[in-house]
Amino acid sequence: MARAVTIIDVARAAGVSKSAAARVLAQNGSASDVTRKKVLEAADRLGYRPNQLARAMKSGATNTIGIVVPDVALPFFSAVLRGLTDTARAAGFEVLVSNTDNDADIEARSLELLAEQRVDGIVIAPVFQPEPTALLRLAGEGMPIVLLDRRMPGLEDLPLVSVDHVDATERAINALLADGHRRIALVTEASQVDSTLQGFALRRGEDADVSMLRPSAQRLVGYLRALTRAGVDIDDDLIISTGYTTGESQKAVEAFLADGPDVTAIHATDTVLSSGTYRGIRSHGLSLPDDLSFIGFDDQDWTTMVQPAVSVIEQPRQRLGATATTTLVGIIRGGTTEPRRQMLAAELLVRGSAAPL
Repeated sequence: MARAVTIIDVARAAGVSKSAAARVLAQNGSASDVTRKKVLEAADRLGYRPNQLARAMKSGATNTIGIVVPDVALPFFSAVLRGLTDTARAAGFEVLVSNTDNDADIEARSLELLAEQRVDGIVIAPVFQPEPTALLRLAGEGMPIVLLDRRMPGLEDLPLVSVDHVDATERAINALLADGHRRIALVTEASQVDSTLQGFALRRGEDADVSMLRPSAQRLVGYLRALTRAGVDIDDDLIISTGYTTGESQKAVEAFLADGPDVTAIHATDTVLSSGTYRGIRSHGLSLPDDLSFIGFDDQDWTTMVQPAVSVIEQPRQRLGATATTTLVGIIRGGTTEPRRQMLAAELLVRGSAAPL
């Protein structure tokens, strides 16, 4: 293996002192234009690369940030990562990405490795767990951390950048209500309705901080809230609970429709569940929007390739990543962490799969 080029090699090739070469390469201190030109040309010719770890130990910064997400393969997190990395690089930071598979042990190891790499800060969509020990330890040691799209008890003091999941589902249900629908089914991976979620649905403003709930539960709150505020009775039979796969959601919707329910519209609260719901509707032989109105979640390629195109709630995925990175960089550079909670609004994209009664 070839020996790494050092500052001494560059200085010798440029015919200058080591200290002069170091000043030029570190962009720190004075040097004549002639010296600067000689050093930079020698460094380029020799293929010199600075020792980033040594620089970090001296300056205390590596100009890198860590990004920890549950599943980079999901379209949601892929788009978020694009916003994160583009914004980080524009701010002069490189990124180290870790995929946890939604496993608490993998998350803990990932955080430890990022700390060993001396990252300047971390953006994380944490795994839900009773005691996020590793995350709390790093935060306690002063590591700048921004939560992405979710938080849990114990992490209340960390800044959060999230989609407003309650409002997202409210937008879908309110659009269907405005079209005259009252029997609206919901496909969700959240637990069935309970008194806690119903309580959140009745609260307003800061008294209704649902950020401790999983995103799926927050969206269920949005469904309950929209119906409650419209004076429509909650019917538990219209809430279709399913596992988090396309196949499971398709089977759940097929079973629901097979019972011949009194329903005129349906909303799926997730990317994966949307594709399964659509397949379940089509396999049952129903026509959109003549037999049933449907609003999905997230603007996926297939939603505009089918006929009619599917109306969806579109999350600001890249903007979510960009905002999280901007928040983290601000903290790293000494800014404030206010506001502690930034909630980004989703958008309803109206197409042909939903229509007035």
